[in-house]
Amino acid sequence: MTRYKITIEYDGKNYNGWQAQKGLNTIQGALEESVQLFCGEKVSIYGAGRTDTGVHASGQVAHLDLDIESIEDKKNKLGKLTMGINYYLSRNFNNEITIISSKKVNQEFHARFSAKYRRYKYTILNKRTGSPLNRNNSWRVPLPLNLQSMIKASKLLIGKHDFSSFRSTECQSNSPIKTIDDISITKNKDFIFIKVTAKSFLMNQVRIITGTLVEVGLNRKTEEDIILALKKYNKKHVGPTAPAHGLVLEKISY
Repeated sequence: MTRYKITIEYDGKNYNGWQAQKGLNTIQGALEESVQLFCGEKVSIYGAGRTDTGVHASGQVAHLDLDIESIEDKKNKLGKLTMGINYYLSRNFNNEITIISSKKVNQEFHARFSAKYRRYKYTILNKRTGSPLNRNNSWRVPLPLNLQSMIKASKLLIGKHDFSSFRSTECQSNSPIKTIDDISITKNKDFIFIKVTAKSFLMNQVRIITGTLVEVGLNRKTEEDIILALKKYNKKHVGPTAPAHGLVLEKISY
């Protein structure tokens, strides 16, 4: 068996997240189905991050093990692995999922456990009027946001903290303790980009962080709210869970 690392881009709008679930349309399920159609092997694909329903990715990473002989038997050489799987993804899943690259890796490589950090990017459209071209990949906040207040408040979230207040009530992680390595907030015209980097995340963590920072930018929450939310579980000190469609899993680093 040969192990392959694949990098994937997808529009998560029509999918129930990454993880394969019986009877539901998922990214993992679509990939496994397409690989089987391509090379005739039933495989398990292991992703670096379990994106939620509606969340996108520009740099998701996964790995899978294939019998190289079965690929050669079908005259699909290693260099055509990406295009071969993409043919079925395009045909059956409306060009919503694509493999950007694939390469052989050693058996010790694991997409999830070998990752050093993950980076998510959230896009906010800070504009009174809507944008039909960006409505599926950004959250429109019509009122003006105080960018400097958001940047200052975000610094409180960097480091090792108890993020109980910043995770979904459905989160199954054993511990709410996580370490945020970096949060950057930048603006380009009407768009505000929030990038959050950590080794791992809780369910909805980035979206709740984003919702809280937006509340700070609207002067509805303060730095004191964030301090209190980190000290003790209390949802009243955090903002709403930002919509899924503004979030992109941007990069996995190894």
